[in-house]
Amino acid sequence: MKILLRIAAIAAITILLALSSLYAASEWRLARHYDVPLTPLRIAPATALVAEGERRAHIFGCTGCHHEAGNVLFKAPGVGRLVAPNLTRMAPLYSDAELARLVRHGVKRNGTSAIAMPAAAFSGLSDEDLVSIIAWLRTRPRMADAEPAQTAWGPLGWFAVATDKVPFSAPRAREVAPPVDRPRATPSQQGAYLVQSICSDCHKLDEANDNGWGMRTPPLRMMGQAYSLADFRALMRTGKAMGDREVGTMSSVARGDFSHMTDNEIEAIHAYLNSTDKSGSIAAVSAK
Repeated sequence: MKILLRIAAIAAITILLALSSLYAASEWRLARHYDVPLTPLRIAPATALVAEGERRAHIFGCTGCHHEAGNVLFKAPGVGRLVAPNLTRMAPLYSDAELARLVRHGVKRNGTSAIAMPAAAFSGLSDEDLVSIIAWLRTRPRMADAEPAQTAWGPLGWFAVATDKVPFSAPRAREVAPPVDRPRATPSQQGAYLVQSICSDCHKLDEANDNGWGMRTPPLRMMGQAYSLADFRALMRTGKAMGDREVGTMSSVARGDFSHMTDNEIEAIHAYLNSTDKSGSIAAVSAK
């Protein structure tokens, strides 16, 4: 009996030490600081940009993730929950330059990394787009949190954080400098920019992509080339794929957010995916 009790005690201590180690490793990763300097935005807010802000917040996915006042992105027993915060409450705490760093580099005001912010896609987001969205956010009244709970992790979540299975944004952000000058972009460059900024967080250009959340997406170029412009426009406006099919997340995102794209933006994406340019680069659109 004493031997069994001793074995049980050793097992309990081992488990406790393992959980403590996981917790410590996860807390270290969550508290890690990233030294990314603030860069002032070069475009001043204007009425026209503010008016465009809500539309651009849709097409770049801000409203799709954060909703009106926060949104639970992921929740599972033992793992935890990931919450996209209420922007009407969080944006006033940030300067414009701090918001730009958060979006482009995934670095929060306190220097730690955001989680699931698609900074890799947004690294080259233009000043015009950023200023427009930020200016619109600053006109919105503060709203009570739709989701009162905050991001939190359970034991399985600690393991995921400690072993880099959670999508920290700052380490995944790309170095793009200077930002894209969207107003000066040619239609081809505009298409490359929109593909990078809007599509690349879920899709890879020429191969299937495992997004790590149980979702696998097809190669974007192959999909775009399978659609006529009319069918592609219908997909982006209504969420209906060829054959009047529903296609999961794409259908809901298209109806909720991509439907706010202009005809020119949809045509630019389709033209780029059907071009002979295989680079997928947006470097040529960078501001001088």
